[in-house]
Amino acid sequence: MMRVTRAIVAAGLIGLALPALAQEAPVAPPADAPAAAETPAPPPVAAISMRTLELSKVVLDTETNRIKARVKGGTLCVFPSHIELPAEKKTQEQERYDGLVARALKERGVGLVTKADDLFASESAAKGDVLIGAVMEPTAMNICSSVDGFKGTIDISVQWQLFDRAKGAVVQSATTKGTGTLPKFSVNGYEEMWDLAFVDALVKLHDQGVVRAALEGAPAAAADAAAPAETAPAATLPQVP
Repeated sequence: MMRVTRAIVAAGLIGLALPALAQEAPVAPPADAPAAAETPAPPPVAAISMRTLELSKVVLDTETNRIKARVKGGTLCVFPSHIELPAEKKTQEQERYDGLVARALKERGVGLVTKADDLFASESAAKGDVLIGAVMEPTAMNICSSVDGFKGTIDISVQWQLFDRAKGAVVQSATTKGTGTLPKFSVNGYEEMWDLAFVDALVKLHDQGVVRAALEGAPAAAADAAAPAETAPAATLPQVP
């Protein structure tokens, strides 16, 4: 009986010792187990220019390139005639073109300072980092006038200049063409054709990368070290302070 009791006690002691030994002994991984793969680092986020664009002015120049508008009359667009436009250089309505620039470029991701919808724009301290100015010249006008308004096509050439406030200089200049076509009569059709032509020329300027290049230019601190950009003659637009 004593031997049985001792055997039971010994077995119990061995049973208590085995879990402790199991916890202390490290478990070696299988020899053929693959090493844990390292998680690749996420790609860097592309830097986005936070600089903003602001419309300076738009000038309609009917003096440099004299043309005669081809105008037809009536709902059937008959009786064609040619009308010579007045020779002048006239600054266009700021709010009108500010709105056109805002609608065309905001949807293309360009940061803008616009005053078209700001009732207190004259009191605002916000200013764009880059100013854009335009000189429009009509190249062809084929329109029809009736009691229902206007329709037809206006073609223009636009000379653009982009002025960097920090550098105090024109940093980009380009010329694009635009076409505004209105297939149906509209009471405000004459203005709508001009607007369509202007936006067409502006979108082409953006798609050529000119706007983005001006906004992503070197910061003011590096302006002195950078080589001066080649610019077109500054006679088309006055320098903007």
